Amino acid sequence: MTNEDGTGIGRKASVTVEAAAQLAGIDEGTIRHWSEIGALNIESRGDMEVVRLDRVHWLSQAPHLATRVSRNAALKDRLGEATTETLDV
Repeated sequence: MTNEDGTGIGRKASVTVEAAAQLAGIDEGTIRHWSEIGALNIESRGDMEVVRLDRVHWLSQAPHLATRVSRNAALKDRLGEATTETLDV
């Protein structure tokens, strides 16, 4: 049984990073970058690293969303442990 995209893998399946990159038509570095900025989780299963294929497809189809997540992560890094104070005048 095959899916709409011609593969026998369900969209919500967990697949290796390499397989996800190939199925989504992107490079592995992009997937690893999305993981670094918090847009995607890479899970370790034994000696494999796997990701949810539907999430990879969603991010690859919506680059503006990945950019926003990246921008937000960069802002959080810059702010670090910054706090705000309300002054009574």
